[in-house]
Amino acid sequence: MLDTLPENLIFLTGVTGAVGTELLPRLLQRYPHATIVTLIRGKDQADVEARLTSSMAFAEAGTNQRKRIVALKGDVSQPSLGLDEPVLALLARKTGQIFHLAANVRFNAGLEESRQANVESTRAILRFARNCHLSHPGGVRLNYISTAYVAGNRRGPLLERELNCGHTFWNSYEQSKMEAEELVRAAEPEVPITIYRPSQIIGTAEAGKVRKLFGFLEFLKLTCTGKIRLLPASPETRTDMIPVDYVCDAIAYLSGEKDTVGHTYHLAAGLQRSTSLGEVVEIAYRILQEYAPSEQLPKRPEFIPVDVFEQHAVDGKVHKSFSGLLQLYQTYMSYERDFEVDATMARLARGGIVLAPMNDVVHASALYVVRQHFGIPDPVPA
Repeated sequence: MLDTLPENLIFLTGVTGAVGTELLPRLLQRYPHATIVTLIRGKDQADVEARLTSSMAFAEAGTNQRKRIVALKGDVSQPSLGLDEPVLALLARKTGQIFHLAANVRFNAGLEESRQANVESTRAILRFARNCHLSHPGGVRLNYISTAYVAGNRRGPLLERELNCGHTFWNSYEQSKMEAEELVRAAEPEVPITIYRPSQIIGTAEAGKVRKLFGFLEFLKLTCTGKIRLLPASPETRTDMIPVDYVCDAIAYLSGEKDTVGHTYHLAAGLQRSTSLGEVVEIAYRILQEYAPSEQLPKRPEFIPVDVFEQHAVDGKVHKSFSGLLQLYQTYMSYERDFEVDATMARLARGGIVLAPMNDVVHASALYVVRQHFGIPDPVPA
């Protein structure tokens, strides 16, 4: 079957994740004549096929496009991507674009676990990209999805071409992604590469849908249960969140533009467009008041200083599930990141991609989470 694959394949990892789920239909649309080979972990081929089907169903990707997708059982953390060498060699001869999304995004993973998943997978993908380049020089392009939080604990304007500034990190995910991006940068003289750095991903701009809840959405899910009463943060702090469809529209578009090779793009809202934590809570609580059953309406969370909150935690007044979330996300609530975004937004605008007002995006995501939690069906289109 693989022998009959056409030339200029698209090779995609991480298709079942939050970003990969939304990116797949956009790649099918952006490259209407391409066949997409996806690498998916699974117990067996049937499990791999089922995971792909689930991902496509969530994204409402047309089933008529299924014939353009080949799902392979593999593992990006393995040196040969978990594939037989003849299969890997065949793919190297036929692949024109690589999209590497697969990553371990668990902030509380150990550093070695994060490195195995994020650094070693990138090393394996780069080895594959080099083999593609040797098989047909100039005929392959690597699109690498990093994170805006390679900036770690740095403050001030965070520029797109900056990377290792000798700074430290808040968790192993940030550090391992920075180390992985260093490998990618080192390979730029050998392979055409474009790097994308999303910030905190939330739901789609209009429907609020996202396959996995991150950050703010996890807090909101827990708030729905009444387990978050206090927030150790300032309501004025602006936290950078970005809709998943904006990220995927950007990646799909920029990947097909010749002038974007060698560039790094912050796919973030930027400080001036970000919503403050106070506004986020206000938006979410208005939705809760409208949709939560009266007997299940939680109290509005109250902002308090960190030191006061810590005393509450010592006194056992903070739910343990909330304490667990704070261990992961406290730093993303504590201070503002000033990501450089203006040049990227101007470049995306040339392709018709414009970020929606973030208050509207937050509203859509909050509404999605609240409806899901309380089992409220989406309204039937008129």
